[in-house]
Amino acid sequence: MSSTFVGVAIANRGLTSSQNGLSVTTNNISNVNTTGYSRQTVNQIAIGPAAVYNNSYIGSGSEVTSVTRTSSFRLNQKYWQENSSLSEYDEKSSCLTEIEDVLGTSSTTTDFSTTMDSFYSALSSLSTDPSSSSARAVVQEDGQAVCSYLNDASSRLSQLRDSVNTDVKTNVDQINSYASQIADLNQQITVAASANASTNDLEDSRDLLIDKLSSLADVSVTATTINTQADGSTTSSYSVSIGGATLVSGNTARQLECYTITGSSDNNNGMYGIRWTDTGDAFDPGTTGSLKADLDLRDGSGTAGESKGIPYYTSQLDEFAQTFAEAFNEGIYKDGSSYYSGIASGYGSDGSTGIRFFSYDSLSSSDLMASGTTTAAVYANITAANISLSSDVVDDTAKIATASSANETSNNDVVNDLISICKDSRMFDSGSPEDFYNSIISTLGAETAYATRQDNIQSAMVSYVSDQRSSVSGVSTNEETANLTKYQQAYAASASAITTWKTVLQDTINMVSS
Repeated sequence: MSSTFVGVAIANRGLTSSQNGLSVTTNNISNVNTTGYSRQTVNQIAIGPAAVYNNSYIGSGSEVTSVTRTSSFRLNQKYWQENSSLSEYDEKSSCLTEIEDVLGTSSTTTDFSTTMDSFYSALSSLSTDPSSSSARAVVQEDGQAVCSYLNDASSRLSQLRDSVNTDVKTNVDQINSYASQIADLNQQITVAASANASTNDLEDSRDLLIDKLSSLADVSVTATTINTQADGSTTSSYSVSIGGATLVSGNTARQLECYTITGSSDNNNGMYGIRWTDTGDAFDPGTTGSLKADLDLRDGSGTAGESKGIPYYTSQLDEFAQTFAEAFNEGIYKDGSSYYSGIASGYGSDGSTGIRFFSYDSLSSSDLMASGTTTAAVYANITAANISLSSDVVDDTAKIATASSANETSNNDVVNDLISICKDSRMFDSGSPEDFYNSIISTLGAETAYATRQDNIQSAMVSYVSDQRSSVSGVSTNEETANLTKYQQAYAASASAITTWKTVLQDTINMVSS
């Protein structure tokens, strides 16, 4: 025979189950806008019969066995992969756009073309009146503008590179922080799971950290089951690797360290290198992520398969400064035998000759030519950062050579050659000075357009995968509102059942008492 109070016990269990359902549903609703929160679900079972009565099995009510989080590890992995690629192209698109601002575009009023056109115009005016001191002053001023443009562009690229280098250090610090927190959560999850306690919020926090970590580097995550519930749900510990090297394993997190590069032959002196703290091995950031993008932008020389980063565009400016300065100063072949005279072979209005127009660090012509054993070695010292007018020209515009012979104030042979040099398509492999500079801008434009296009593609992909994740683990207010009604009605029904059993028991007691 079943217990006299079995009905009350069953109804009480129904109250408890419904109350748990209401609590979980309320928790879901309160976290509908919480980043990283996964919808939680009540797992409820029927308790087996406690006795046999009149050949019928009577159940003992219901019981909540667990509350599980709804999440898809496969979709998480897909999100981490796509998010890493998005961060890479987002970082590259942003930085390359900054480089475009540095080098100037046709939409600006101080771009390269404007600066060079003004210089050409000044030379043309000097050709018209070689004896004019005011025309010489304008050439000096516009020549200085060419130097200043290159100086400024190189300086801003250097500042941008320093900024990206700082970002490298910041990203490494963040990776270390996330790794330590993930390892700590692995430990807490293991302890909680062994005690059959809920790990839902801990697992949400861990997944959110990996979301953030995936934006920094190309992460690979492996889940190892550490506990399986009676309902089949599992709890896992994560192992995380970057570039094929383990970052987190269980409750252990490896750390990275930045160090200042010295003695480098690739112009990386003063930049941060990255290595594993425990082994000293070089760190590989993988193929995607914002850290990989920063390293590409900071170090990419455009040679040997490297990406075209800030050093590439800096080297292009340096090549322009060196080649243009040498051609303008020393002259250039206009064909196999004829030669355009450079300014150094001409004569100034004061009869001086051998004066160079362009130099570096404001060296005089004699000091410039003494800075190397060959002409090539001399001009290899010039960069976009240090190109300047020679101190001779700065101090006295009469030394700007215009004539092919001394004491011929109306002779404009050399200045005409200088104009031809500035427009000569054989100065650079890609053409004239302006052609060369435009090729830099075109290359940069193509790189920026590609990064922006990939950024848009990856943004759409991440949004798509994120929507898929939300459809599985996100909280639906409509669904949870329906659950509220369902559990509320179940609770009310169980309460009504208790009231009914109270009446039955009261009647039974009264009958026995009488």
